[in-house]
Amino acid sequence: MILEFFSSPIGIAAILSFFIGSFGYVLIKMWVQPLMRYRLLKSKVGVLLNTTEILPADDRPAAFPAEDIRRTAAKLADCYNNTLPQWYQLLLTNREESPDSAVADLMALANVKDRQHAPKRIAKIRVALRLTSKK
Repeated sequence: MILEFFSSPIGIAAILSFFIGSFGYVLIKMWVQPLMRYRLLKSKVGVLLNTTEILPADDRPAAFPAEDIRRTAAKLADCYNNTLPQWYQLLLTNREESPDSAVADLMALANVKDRQHAPKRIAKIRVALRLTSKK
């Protein structure tokens, strides 16, 4: 009875649907979601950099988004080192995009004491992630 079901057109369609769905699930979980997460984090870094650039240098330190920069840098490092597929890391290296050096510069930017050093750090981060300024 079971063999009859699996040899019928409906059974064959059910088996094929199961394998196609399984393959799609793995593809989404292992490739698409990590790539989208990386791109969202990269765009969030761009937004934080734009926010930091428009702050006046004499503004009170509470307006500087240091904690957000630290959190985003930690998430970017985790995403790059733990969730991105190896082939995409190689692609980023080929594109001369370096999230590791961007994370180091983001941490330095979050800890900057003299706000006049921030533009230099922001420029390094933009180069490392290949981000364009909004100007």
